[in-house]
Amino acid sequence: MAEIRVITTKRLRLDAFTNVDISALAEILADPEVTKNITANASTADRSRASAAHRIGWHNANWDERGYGGWAVRARSGIATPAGALIGWCGFAVPDIGEESEILYGLAPQCWGQGLAQEAVRAAIDWLFAATPHEGVSAVIFGRINPVSAAIAGKLGMTKRGTMAMPDFLPDLTLARDVLDYEIWRLGHGHADDADKLLFQAPYKGGQITSLRFVDPTGVEQAFCDAARGREEYTAMTPAELDRRVQHAFRQGMAEPYLDWYHLRRADWRVDS
Repeated sequence: MAEIRVITTKRLRLDAFTNVDISALAEILADPEVTKNITANASTADRSRASAAHRIGWHNANWDERGYGGWAVRARSGIATPAGALIGWCGFAVPDIGEESEILYGLAPQCWGQGLAQEAVRAAIDWLFAATPHEGVSAVIFGRINPVSAAIAGKLGMTKRGTMAMPDFLPDLTLARDVLDYEIWRLGHGHADDADKLLFQAPYKGGQITSLRFVDPTGVEQAFCDAARGREEYTAMTPAELDRRVQHAFRQGMAEPYLDWYHLRRADWRVDS
């Protein structure tokens, strides 16, 4: 494997993933509050572990093939996590849109709200512009269901450049089916910090994926309605009201089959900002 530079910040260490990290990454991916923002199916322990192994292999392969890739993000100091513990990932991948490498990141929920994601991303972009000739960096975000990442992009000086169509973002229909199944499971059974937000997020994302037209939309919409009806938090609603809310979110997703595309130019990057 290509040599991967270790990066340290005040509170974090970014270094290479190894197979030893599979279990810890699987535990992070098993939390639906993490996985709702990416394309993965982590509805069972086995699926979480398979997703973790696949992602580690993919991040490392990018270093060999492209000269950039993803780092394991580990605690260093100043946070309530043991030093050296894996808390997420951050790095770059082949762009889904445009020509500039795409920033990717994710952290365990217990590490949210502390500025750690921005700290990791800032260090990664510093490295990219110092060590490679890239003239910019992009980010593709599920904007309606991931406003936190959109806010972080803005704080880093990224600007919304446009949108990316779902067929271009998710051309692998086998993966699309897997993620769709996960969203149905998540609505019915997955942990959610806010069940009211979940009632929009899961069917909305499901509608976006169903817009690829590889499955019958009517059947998928009904599957989301059935999933919501089986969730305890929604029993105070009438079935008609519950169905109405699920259908509204699902159809919005079908009508908005795209992700938000953000971009940052090297010339606009401020290391000390």
